[in-house]
Amino acid sequence: MGEKNVISETFGKAVGNLFRGGPANVSWERALEGLSAEDAARVPEPLPHSVAQIVAHVQFWQVYLLRVIAGEDLPSLQHAAEGWPAPGDWEELKTVFLRDSEAFRQYARNDEFVQTKDRKGLPCGVAITNFAGHSVYHLGQVVSVRQALGLWPPPGGGDTW
Repeated sequence: MGEKNVISETFGKAVGNLFRGGPANVSWERALEGLSAEDAARVPEPLPHSVAQIVAHVQFWQVYLLRVIAGEDLPSLQHAAEGWPAPGDWEELKTVFLRDSEAFRQYARNDEFVQTKDRKGLPCGVAITNFAGHSVYHLGQVVSVRQALGLWPPPGGGDTW
C-alpha cells in the first residue's frame, strides 16, 4: 500500500469515526440510548435546546448535505433558525438520524468520493470534515443536556469526567 493510500485510509477512518462519535468521545448511539421521547423533549434551565431539538438540527443538515451530494443545487439558508426544524416523532428521528450518520461515515471512508470536487471546486473531503466537526460539537451538547437533566450516564454507560 502506497503512502497516499495509507494517508487516505487513515483520514477516512478518523473522519468517518466522528460520525459515530469517535474514540475520543461517546458515540451518538450511546448518547441517545435510553432517552424517552418525553425526556428528549425537555429543555433544562438555562440551556436553550432539548436533545430532540439538537438531533433534529443535525439531521436537517445531514439531509441537506446528502441532497447536495446527490447532485441537488440547494439554496443557502437565509437565517440560522431555518436549520432548526421541529423534531417530530422521537423514535423516527433517532432512526433516520443514525442511518444518515452512517451514510456520512461511509462517504468519509470512500477515498474516491473524498477527493471528488464539489460544486465549489473543493474536495468533498473538506465538506465531510467540516460536517463531522459540526456533528461532534452537537454531540457534546447532547451529553451536556442529559447531564443537566440528571440523565447521564445512559444505561450502557458513558464518560463522566
